[in-house]
Amino acid sequence: LSRRAGSVSKQDGPMLDKAYSILQKIIRFMLCVLLTSMVVIVFANVICRYYLNAALAWSEEVTRFMLIWMVFLGAVLAYVNDEHLGLDILVKSLPRRLRLSVAVLTDILIMYAVWLLIHGASILTVGSWEWEAPATSVPYGYIYTIVPACGTILILQAVGKMVMHARELFGSGESH
Repeated sequence: LSRRAGSVSKQDGPMLDKAYSILQKIIRFMLCVLLTSMVVIVFANVICRYYLNAALAWSEEVTRFMLIWMVFLGAVLAYVNDEHLGLDILVKSLPRRLRLSVAVLTDILIMYAVWLLIHGASILTVGSWEWEAPATSVPYGYIYTIVPACGTILILQAVGKMVMHARELFGSGESH
């Protein structure tokens, strides 16, 4: 999703850069809409509860669903831009080839962990289509689809990062 994240090489060209840029803009826009909606809904519920003595029964449920979506969309954006918290003091002190080997191994472990997440979330999503949320009657399957969707994007990005690290380690000699 970004050249900075290392999944796009120079020979992949501007078309892929544009697609990554558009996807990042879509995710950022979705995050802005979700956060703004959450603020408006919570504020409206506070006003209704304390000034009108009538709470919005669905507000807590809907904002919880929005938070779930925000967490996974934000995780994708953070991973794509290498903004997840990490301890790399030891890795940075290693020689270049060993550092790249550790990066490839890390990418493989990330892909495995995300695959486990996708697998478990897919089972949960499929099993929850009949289970409706109490206040909104929205099937939980709709809410949980964000997990395998974002997991798929994470896997694709991890594959791109692994390919870039492996190219650096075994071939092209480019350094970033």
